Amino acid sequence: MPFKEDLLAFLRDAENVLFIGIGNVLRRDDAAGIKVVKILKKKGMENVLNCESSPENYTGIIKKLHPSHIIFFDAVEMGREPGHYEIIEENALCEYIQSTHKISLRLLFQILRMDLPNVKILFVGIQPKNIDFGRYISRPVRRGINSLVNEIIEVMKK
Repeated sequence: MPFKEDLLAFLRDAENVLFIGIGNVLRRDDAAGIKVVKILKKKGMENVLNCESSPENYTGIIKKLHPSHIIFFDAVEMGREPGHYEIIEENALCEYIQSTHKISLRLLFQILRMDLPNVKILFVGIQPKNIDFGRYISRPVRRGINSLVNEIIEVMKK
């Protein structure tokens, strides 16, 4: 199913959506998830959280916001073209992500569900081109981010 259709299905009964960006702004394309939420916020989306490389430090804030749905964004090596984005199933996270985070995202999701048992969580991976030290996101990843943001905004309007 195309990304937009999967996102619509995920958000079908959404009451309070929280968008979370993860990444490292000093590692070029690793900042893709952070850039997504910054653009979403700039375009007027509410409930946007930039967790950088330590999402586990934000569990208290996340729980206080009582989201019905959470969408995480992060750069993920998927062996695809730079800028490609897709939903990664939770049970496949360990397969894809060689994490720079202190705890695994699967464990983070389990912790969140302890206090938010009905929360629905979605993870969107963005294929990086370059995660070397540096401050600028590559052109193909920027294009992918802009396309992703446009699809999210289109779906949220429905």
